[in-house]
Amino acid sequence: MTPEAGSPSSLWTVESADESLVALLEEMRAERPARLVSVFDHAVARRIGRAACDLAERDALPVAICVMRGSQRAFHAAFEGTTAEHDDWLRRKVNTVLHHEVPSLEVVVRHAISGRAPEWLDPLEFAVAGGAVPIVRDGNVVGVVAVSGLVHSMRADHDLAMAALVAATASS
Repeated sequence: MTPEAGSPSSLWTVESADESLVALLEEMRAERPARLVSVFDHAVARRIGRAACDLAERDALPVAICVMRGSQRAFHAAFEGTTAEHDDWLRRKVNTVLHHEVPSLEVVVRHAISGRAPEWLDPLEFAVAGGAVPIVRDGNVVGVVAVSGLVHSMRADHDLAMAALVAATASS
């Protein structure tokens, strides 16, 4: 049975692998080195969070931001135009990253390319949406930076999270 256009499951089905999706997947995989850190303590988590806030303030973005260090929320900020719903999206995006150990946008793209909806993921606990990026140290996911609120493109939250991670860790 084919999902109706506009229904949530229709977002994850494609007739064949779209070249732009494959290119986006390769681009995210090329970002892996930027997600590696040599140190990830509370100070680094706050630096990443502040970098995301600086970018959000500069562009007047209506976003919520969190940085997780393990299972602890080490940083959180919410800007004008966000609600508690954005915080729930952050939680579910973080869960997606911790479960799959890849950016949440990569999960979206892999499912779109495969043409299969991620029906096994509980939508109350996981968000199949871009915006959360793993922070990796010594081959292990040690944290996550997540952004929620930029609904104008499927990758906007992801791009802000990556820009903050790169800006905050470039000198360390």
